Amino acid sequence: MVGGSATTPSLQARCLGGGSVVNSAIMFRLPDWVRELWERETGLMLFRSADLDAAYDRVFARTHVAPTPMSVMSKRNLITRDALAAAGLEGEPLPRAVVGCDGCADCLTGCTGGHKQSMDRAYLPAAEKDGARIFTCAEVERVLVENGRAVGVEGRVVDPRGLRRLARFRVRARNVVLAAGPVQTPVLLLNSGIHANHTVGATFFAHVGGGMVGIMDQVVEPWLGATQGWGAFSKVTRGLKYESLWASPAVLMVRWGDVGERFMKRLEEVKNAVVVAFVYRANVTGKVGRLPDGSPATSIFIPEEEARTTLRGAKVAADALLKIGARYVHTGIPGVVDEMRTPRDTESLLDPKVKAKHLQMTMNHIFGSCRMSADATGTVDEHGRVKGLDGLYLCDGSIFPSPSAVNPQATIMALSDVISRRLGELH
Repeated sequence: MVGGSATTPSLQARCLGGGSVVNSAIMFRLPDWVRELWERETGLMLFRSADLDAAYDRVFARTHVAPTPMSVMSKRNLITRDALAAAGLEGEPLPRAVVGCDGCADCLTGCTGGHKQSMDRAYLPAAEKDGARIFTCAEVERVLVENGRAVGVEGRVVDPRGLRRLARFRVRARNVVLAAGPVQTPVLLLNSGIHANHTVGATFFAHVGGGMVGIMDQVVEPWLGATQGWGAFSKVTRGLKYESLWASPAVLMVRWGDVGERFMKRLEEVKNAVVVAFVYRANVTGKVGRLPDGSPATSIFIPEEEARTTLRGAKVAADALLKIGARYVHTGIPGVVDEMRTPRDTESLLDPKVKAKHLQMTMNHIFGSCRMSADATGTVDEHGRVKGLDGLYLCDGSIFPSPSAVNPQATIMALSDVISRRLGELH
């Protein structure tokens, strides 16, 4: 959970392959305007370099990125397409790292058919062939530092079912690379006494947004088709993106139908549901710290003007669903009309009483807790090396200078490609 303006859930992976296993495999290159912004923010040429372009090319080829086939769009994705088009948002099939998608709409809990090209499928088997050894139940707790250099890690072996501590381990290495994500990486550094001039965890960002459910007169069977097959970018608000979405009712209906009796009353309508998600690159501030027991403490604060921009984006999607025939639209946002049936109802999204704290969202796109920069404000340099400490490198979304405006997986992988190749040149 992320604290701050509102207590917000954040989907984070605890599995081999990390976040690539529990997302929809959407792969976007960083937009040019964000690349230019990152260069200005950091003073680094990397973000507009040929090295990064080449890394994207390698990653996209390795993971077989391609537009989502129309054959697996399903009614849910096509209704989203039509709604966005009715709002003047001409979208396109989302580019995804999938081979032979069978449209099971279950990307968020893995891929039952093994079609999604997550890290455990696209990269790790080749790494094993080249001599890498993978220990899935070895939980790193601390980076070992001697004489100003990272020399290894230590931690515990855990039972994957009960998470019981079974044994301790210590591994020494010439270099250490951390890729524990924007929450766990800074906490691991702090627990190791590594502060990098107090920059570790000092900045933390996320895309804000939410989602809405449109109940159609027709049977949609939303559990069929690509999890997220269609998307569009706003022409009015830079950094605002709309996507079709599906997840299990147990996840969606906590916000839509509540729990208990309210859940059961709306359960019958699931077969008629279309879910449209929207994410926005808001100017937020946040930090990652640690609690006394060494666990993470995260917070993100959303300026009210950015919340209003997000809510205006929500109104566009709600009006669009009504325009193409939705019986009603529901957002789960407190203070908003519960079942919006007319444009007048959707005006409630713009009520000044609706604040940032009322947004109903999941902060799944998180970044920047150990940001990269040329000056002392960042934790790592352009090589991903932790400043003030030899032999320690970061290769995950924590090094983003600020939000990416698009799904971050491709950029995480491309930056990691650049950093790992440069690291390889040292040997």
